[in-house]
Amino acid sequence: MKITPYCRGVYYHETDRMDVVNHSNYIHWMEEARVDFMLKMGLPYEKMEEEGVMLPVLEINCNYKSSFRFGEHIAVITKIVEYNGFKLKLSYDIYNEKTKKLCAYGTSSHCFTDCQIKPIRIIKKHPNMHELFKNAMDIEYDFLDSREF
Repeated sequence: MKITPYCRGVYYHETDRMDVVNHSNYIHWMEEARVDFMLKMGLPYEKMEEEGVMLPVLEINCNYKSSFRFGEHIAVITKIVEYNGFKLKLSYDIYNEKTKKLCAYGTSSHCFTDCQIKPIRIIKKHPNMHELFKNAMDIEYDFLDSREF
């Protein structure tokens, strides 16, 4: 399965006094890209939560290489790097859409819980959801036709 990166413009309110995007916004972009990735893999957050599954963040990190400014556009490539039915780790490569330059990269780690935040193994309780995550490990990005990252 091939999907497209998560893309959007940089908003003015995301910049700081130095006219660059404040570092905290990259974490927001990673969350937006994660929600977009799950939608594209066939499991919207709303559906997962309707089935009583939550995906809290255990750890998140971001490495900054180059700044974004208002008016530029981001393209985020999200991938599953680890998955075992209990925990999930994603990677995020954040590019400048126009220049194709890698500007930041990071990861987030999550565990699956029920609505009371009790850890669960979706492999047992939600086998269809488990299959979607397993299959999403093989997702490729279809950007070569329109983007040259």
